[in-house]
Amino acid sequence: MRFASSDPARLAVPYVAGTIRCVKRLPPFIGAMALLAIPAALLGAGAPPAPRAAAWVVADGATGEILAQRNIDTPRPMASTTKMMTALVAMDSGALDRVVTVSPAAVAVGESSAGLKAGERIQLRHLLRALLVGSGNDAAVAIAYGVAGSESAFVDLMNQKAKEMGLTNTHFVNPHGLDATGHYASARDLLAIGEAVMKQPFLRGIVGNRSISVPGPGGPRRLTSEHDLLSVLRAADGVKTGHTNGAGYVEVAHATDPVTGVGLFAVVMGNASRAERAADAKGLLTWGFSNYAKPTVLAKGTAVVRVPVQGAPGVEVPLVASLPVSATVRVGKPIRVRISAPSQLVAPVAAGARTGTVEVLQDNAVVARRPLMVGAAVASPGWMDGIRSGFEGIGSVFT
Repeated sequence: MRFASSDPARLAVPYVAGTIRCVKRLPPFIGAMALLAIPAALLGAGAPPAPRAAAWVVADGATGEILAQRNIDTPRPMASTTKMMTALVAMDSGALDRVVTVSPAAVAVGESSAGLKAGERIQLRHLLRALLVGSGNDAAVAIAYGVAGSESAFVDLMNQKAKEMGLTNTHFVNPHGLDATGHYASARDLLAIGEAVMKQPFLRGIVGNRSISVPGPGGPRRLTSEHDLLSVLRAADGVKTGHTNGAGYVEVAHATDPVTGVGLFAVVMGNASRAERAADAKGLLTWGFSNYAKPTVLAKGTAVVRVPVQGAPGVEVPLVASLPVSATVRVGKPIRVRISAPSQLVAPVAAGARTGTVEVLQDNAVVARRPLMVGAAVASPGWMDGIRSGFEGIGSVFT
């Protein structure tokens, strides 16, 4: 049963929450919300940077919320970020241990190469490593033949998957990303593809590596990516870069803040140089992280409500946070605190007994939840307590 009362004395006030500024006191009943806000100016969130990329976006990886963007739905050449979809289609085949024989067509594709040899036999899982870290065009074509039997059949699967994902501004002509008429994607669609890659544990374990080793006929091959962000932003852990004359420098980036646990994506398309691409992606992600905080809403032991005790007339015990209540929240957006507790406790009551919960909400989503516990013991009622309780019960009949 939820506690409901119009008696403000039963709520612990004033309500102070560390870096959260209290805007309203907790209302005098359970199930209502306390409106709290984080002062944006205090935490340094401001206008987004101005990337030099032709199109860009930064978004929350958990909610998909777009924090800032420009030309997000404009189709553009995507270069080797194409290989994210190549990897997803390969994963759909469900055969990472499949041995693929590298075709002459794979070796002949040219430009960015993983150093594959025609006739070489290699597992699909190693081709995916060569694809995503080494950005091997040869690996992309080898995967296409190994999964679908031909490059064109594999491209059909790529476009089918794009349709299934609802990507309305994306079309593939090849599995590697070299410039071709009709081969394009928008920043929004690349964001969705990057999100799908990071949801695949096997692929996520690959894309955070700046270099990787794959087996070869003459021994292990060490491949190094051009994903410079992995070296200049400690929080970065994916996803894929690309470059062609038509696309310029392109990147789908992901980073995870070690303090808040927030994961953000940034997409930049059409940068003029490799260094500019990394700088733009880093700037967007760094700004994005400034929009989040992980404040302590309630310290351990903070009393949030007082509950009457049956068998102990006039006695109310505090219910306190059993653990610190911390939550990762968006800066400047209101948060709410919701408390659920019994309408009364029955003596005897042991200090530390758990009863009720406190929740922190933002945008109607619960971002933190902790149990409440009794903050003070109440002994078993004596005979006088029983008499007083009896009279109170009789009195309530006539009121």
